[in-house]
Amino acid sequence: MTILLTIILSFLTFALIVWALMQMRTPRFRMGRRDFLKGLEDVIAGQADDNEWRVLVGYPMRHDPELEALRLECLAIEEEEYSGGQPFLFTEAGIERLREQRRQLLALIAQEKELL
Repeated sequence: MTILLTIILSFLTFALIVWALMQMRTPRFRMGRRDFLKGLEDVIAGQADDNEWRVLVGYPMRHDPELEALRLECLAIEEEEYSGGQPFLFTEAGIERLREQRRQLLALIAQEKELL
């Protein structure tokens, strides 16, 4: 009788653990337009380091196609204008190109406000 009770309790414990693991979801990192704008402004101002830049452009923005296009353009700018220096991570031409991306992002945010 003790062996049967032990087997049943073990099975129930195992089933509960499997069920709990199935209910857990993978955490999602979702950056919004304002978060991206803040990161971009920090890079332009020379207040961001290489790690912050990697976080900014390292994750696909599947939830926002326009923001994804801006992210991809920032990656293209990185390929051509990245210097890795401090405090500015980009050349002067790269900073100017990032300012243009910032202007486009501000236009997207303004457009988003109009729709609300």
